[in-house]
Amino acid sequence: MRKTNRVSSLLKAVQASMRKERWREATELLKKSSVLVEKHWELLWNLGWCHFKLERFDEAEKYLKKAAEIAPRNRNHTCVFGLGVVYLRKKRYKKAVGALSEVLQIKDFYPARLSLALAYLEQGKIQEAENTHLESIRLKPKSCERYQAYADFLSDVGREAESIKMNKKANGLKRIN
Repeated sequence: MRKTNRVSSLLKAVQASMRKERWREATELLKKSSVLVEKHWELLWNLGWCHFKLERFDEAEKYLKKAAEIAPRNRNHTCVFGLGVVYLRKKRYKKAVGALSEVLQIKDFYPARLSLALAYLEQGKIQEAENTHLESIRLKPKSCERYQAYADFLSDVGREAESIKMNKKANGLKRIN
């Protein structure tokens, strides 16, 4: 079987396991083909993400870094996002902010924006976290989930009256959309 066919077959099998949240199964499939995995960014990303889901953050970081190094420019943000959330879980907030900010320079990716706000909040940088939420809303003013996330943030920082207003705004958008 040609290499591209082997990569494609492995990727399909791994992604099928991942869709069913069978992280260990997917990891085993990838480890059996480690020579192939080491040269393909998407396989590395999947291996890193499986380790992330299994809370093996050091392993996740290792594979996601490798994936980011070899991913094509138009897909690199996916790998860097993975690294950002690994850093967030490892409480390496400055690294998380760096990685997640890099993702947002490439593409407005809502999960990265939400994770960035959390990284700021975890460091006590409330204004930066709020600005991240406000920028998210500015970019997509009809997104009820962005208003809901901002409402949750406001509640987290003890601004209940504002949180209630944002919840109402989010609920109003749900009815419209």
